[in-house]
Amino acid sequence: MEPGLSIESGSAIRVAVLPVGGTIPPPRLREYAALVARHARVDLASLRTYYSEHQKSPFAHQPWETGCLRLKFVLGGCVPSPWEDFQSSRKVLAVIGICHLPSSPDLDRVAADFVDAARTYPSALARRCFAFCPTDAQMAGKKRDDIIMFPPSDQQSLELHMLTMIQDLAASLLMEFEKWVLRAESTGTILKTPLDSQSSLGSEEVIKAKKRRLGRAQKIIGDYCLLAGSPVDANAHYTTAIELARLTGDVFWHAGALEGSVCALVVDRMGQSDPVLEDEVKYRYYTIIQLYRRATLQDNAQRVSPVSFELEAALKLARYLCRQELAKEVSDLLMGAADGAKALIDASDRLILYIEIARLFGMLGYKRKAAFFSRQVAQLYLQQDNAYAAMSAMQVLTMTTNAYHVQSRKTSKINHDSSKEPRASSSDSGKVHPVAIVSLFESQWSAIQMVVLREILLSSIRAADPLSSWSAAARLLRSFYPLITPAGQSGLASSLANSADKLPTGTRCADPCLPFIRLHSFPLHPSQRDIVKRNPGKKEWWTGAGPSGPFIYTPFSKAGASSGTSKQEVSWIVGEPVQVMVELANPCSFDLVVESIYLSVHSGNFDAFPVSVSLPPNTSKLVLLSGIPTQVGPISIPGCIVHCFGVITEHLFKEVDCLLLGAAQGLVLSDPFRCCGSSKFKSANFPSISVVPPLPLLVANVVGGDGSILLYEGEIRDVLITLTNAGTVPVEEANIALSGKNQDSVISIAHSTWKSALPIKPGGEVTFAATLRAWHLSSADLEADGSRSPASSRRIAREGINPFLNIHYAGRSCC
Repeated sequence: MEPGLSIESGSAIRVAVLPVGGTIPPPRLREYAALVARHARVDLASLRTYYSEHQKSPFAHQPWETGCLRLKFVLGGCVPSPWEDFQSSRKVLAVIGICHLPSSPDLDRVAADFVDAARTYPSALARRCFAFCPTDAQMAGKKRDDIIMFPPSDQQSLELHMLTMIQDLAASLLMEFEKWVLRAESTGTILKTPLDSQSSLGSEEVIKAKKRRLGRAQKIIGDYCLLAGSPVDANAHYTTAIELARLTGDVFWHAGALEGSVCALVVDRMGQSDPVLEDEVKYRYYTIIQLYRRATLQDNAQRVSPVSFELEAALKLARYLCRQELAKEVSDLLMGAADGAKALIDASDRLILYIEIARLFGMLGYKRKAAFFSRQVAQLYLQQDNAYAAMSAMQVLTMTTNAYHVQSRKTSKINHDSSKEPRASSSDSGKVHPVAIVSLFESQWSAIQMVVLREILLSSIRAADPLSSWSAAARLLRSFYPLITPAGQSGLASSLANSADKLPTGTRCADPCLPFIRLHSFPLHPSQRDIVKRNPGKKEWWTGAGPSGPFIYTPFSKAGASSGTSKQEVSWIVGEPVQVMVELANPCSFDLVVESIYLSVHSGNFDAFPVSVSLPPNTSKLVLLSGIPTQVGPISIPGCIVHCFGVITEHLFKEVDCLLLGAAQGLVLSDPFRCCGSSKFKSANFPSISVVPPLPLLVANVVGGDGSILLYEGEIRDVLITLTNAGTVPVEEANIALSGKNQDSVISIAHSTWKSALPIKPGGEVTFAATLRAWHLSSADLEADGSRSPASSRRIAREGINPFLNIHYAGRSCC
């Protein structure tokens, strides 16, 4: 069997492209081969300059104005086929040698090497040797007819030169086809196939062969008419061949002639969309398939079976019909061809068959069927005991991972747009069925998914690709640990370690392994206060900025509740350390050592501090990850960077959120955090974080009394308050105001003292006095406190009746 065959393949002239002379650098070889392959179609009208009619052409209906020759270039050549006499398009009819003269300065040796290489193709009717980049000395030497020089020049000139040479080659082939057809008509060439060579040539067989000779000759003449670009002439000869083959019972050649006639019909009407033509092609090709099947049954005692032609015919028809409207018909053809794979003796034929079936199912949009047959291809590669076959198997299996949803993150197309995050809708009672989760996690496919990943792991180990084997083992362990025995989990951990030993230090992989990481919360520094955004046009910018708590943000803020979204806005300050709490889970049966873990910051304005963690089997742990913002601007922290099992990976919070949501809805095998005994927890949303310039930081302390003063009702006392600038920028302005109840109990505040101390430089402090008078307690306050113990009954100042001293301060106006 041959790959990539179509109905039109019978009209393509096979040309072997062979590197000759010294070793050609691979980039140069690709460049030269591409230069040749660019001219796969040569219009007949362009051949007039090079074509000369030595005798009357046998191609009476040659379409000189609209026709063309089709060339099929085979880089590196191919093994001669035993069926060349049956289908002329299988012959190598021309040989092109490619030489890089800087690697081959001896032109005589290049010419001899080309002659030796071309000698392996006795069917070739034309030969050309193209030599690129000759030196000035080689160009000035004696002109040679056996080597065509391509001097260094620009790309356009090279392409024009190559076009000229290919047109000359095509004209030579056309004239050779004319000679062959004229000779075949006059001599009655005897044509045989491997099926004939297996027959005993008794007297009856000889008589039968003589009767069949004329029909076979007409069929081959039709082949050459097709190759010469004259489908009308080809069809006339095929019609004669079909009648003669039918009369002599030559079933196999009858099928071949009928197949040639369909090719001539399709080539003659190339580019036309005609339902009548399609019906005719289908009818004839179903007949062809039946005839090949009959020939196979007749010759089932032969060691050489023509079953591959039946399967090729089915694939050609499937490729011709391959579109969604005819999906059922195409699928039936392909599945019938797959059933015929058992009859193929050669493993390489089965390999090509499965490759073609997988390609056509992929073109049809049947991804899982394409993946199934791709796995059959990989299995055939794995039966070969060499690293190159293992690499091919690994690459083929990698192409199937999208269909089975076990693809590497490197090749996946997960949309990280926040607008497409899974979220519940009020109209669906909180149930979420996002497409992203269903596509990523399909527990009903777990068995086949595990098999695919194991096959990739096996092939990558045999192919000596440690990064691919690490990736496959990581995906297998992370996604399917509930279905893997403890011994199997430990085996995968050993495989990860072994692969990491073969990788350079610091290797990164797109696929995370363990542990599972989710965002837990934002522990906040007790010294942090509300940050009020200044309005330059407002003199008293602090008015209306009431306290919302002593933290940068509070999870119970009214803004989040009223807007219906949990997205918060957080401000971090340049140079001040911050912390984020994450939860790590190890649901496997072995001890997990995380060499380092730190926050992943894509915005580049944050220095993260790594920590190491040890997780016993089936446990979870809360870990504080810290860092320091370094520049003003937004901060993007999608997850964590983890160095574990010798490889660095990025763990995304969003992926774990999808995993937990899928587990809650039964779409995922297991919740790793619940397996590790973690309590039920609603994952926190990462807030919108922005970094602001360094700000002043005042720390207030009451002098004496450890910050607590006891006053009796009606008592008047001066309280000393110290303000210390613990930040890195000076405090340029400050304002002290009162809020809450009983504000009249604050008799006076020494405003002049702290105002005269401005600006307060970093490390500086100011102490001022505030005169307080204890207010009168109502009976309601005393009754509310009556249930307290005697030891605490004296502490009757309650939050609801206390006055608050609010200090708003700022640095320079730019802050």
